[in-house]
Amino acid sequence: MTGQEFEAAVKAAGYSQSGFARAMGVHRTTIAERYTKDEVEPYWVFALAGLIASRAAVSVSALVSKYDNSRAKMSG
Repeated sequence: MTGQEFEAAVKAAGYSQSGFARAMGVHRTTIAERYTKDEVEPYWVFALAGLIASRAAVSVSALVSKYDNSRAKMSG
């Protein structure tokens, strides 16, 4: 993945450069440097994918919990 593609993916995931850096525990310039690379190191791509997956898992869990709670009220 190129730096430009990585930058677009970070933004599409809802992160600013600073926000992604905070989530990764690195300085913002570390992320800025990735945006200019011809090829971003795979671990940065995997890290972003992990954050996206984590957000999705939280959303799915909340949705299922809401559904379970509404069904419990209907049958109770």
